[in-house]
Amino acid sequence: MRGKCIWTAVAVVMFGLLSGCAPMPTEAVQGDAYSKEAWAYFKKKCETEAGEKIYKTFTGVKSVLILKPLPPATEKDLYDQFWYGDPYSSASTYKRAESAAVKLVMDWKHRAGKGTQRGLDFVEMEDSSNSYIRIYRPESNNKLSVREAIQKPISKFGLIWEDISTSEDRKYWVAGSKLRVVDVSDGSVVAERVGYLIEAGFGSTVGQRRPWQTSRGIGPNGRSCPDAHDATDQWFVTSVFKSEGE
Repeated sequence: MRGKCIWTAVAVVMFGLLSGCAPMPTEAVQGDAYSKEAWAYFKKKCETEAGEKIYKTFTGVKSVLILKPLPPATEKDLYDQFWYGDPYSSASTYKRAESAAVKLVMDWKHRAGKGTQRGLDFVEMEDSSNSYIRIYRPESNNKLSVREAIQKPISKFGLIWEDISTSEDRKYWVAGSKLRVVDVSDGSVVAERVGYLIEAGFGSTVGQRRPWQTSRGIGPNGRSCPDAHDATDQWFVTSVFKSEGE
């Protein structure tokens, strides 16, 4: 009986070889098909929905008020396919809202490669005690920004972060994000950016990957549109609020 089983197995392998290819596991075929489908879905989102729209620019604007910050994140969120916390904008778990604000007051290499793109003078936001704080531009990116408690914000423009992912997006490990610049006085939108990020490992934790954080990375990487990195928000916001003489 054992010999019969062995010869049956040999016959199956030989049949596969004679057919021109060895039999492939069903899981491998499905994984490859899913990957191709996911990347096609992501690229279509990039082509049809992602991008920046600046309806009006202003000069002399030195600050913004954060009206809707990035929500807090836990370590578990970075592994969750259906975490709707805007991983495109940030994949950090440490004070995400304040961290995003600090990046706006920092100086970054100019997006066009011509020198430095200067950050805002300060950013205002509500703190945990329902009062407000002001985060000032540091003397240099190597120094900590100064935080000050204030009674009332004075910024004329505000920022709203929003995760716009749909269940279909997350089916393919795609995250959608919208950042809007609004006039605080009437809520009108003066500029908006829509971005998409694909988790290229589709949730893999091999090599201690933290899916959303690993895939976002820093700098151009082909996994986000527009490229999502530390300077992305500052580049967009300061393009709306141009410097004098620019």
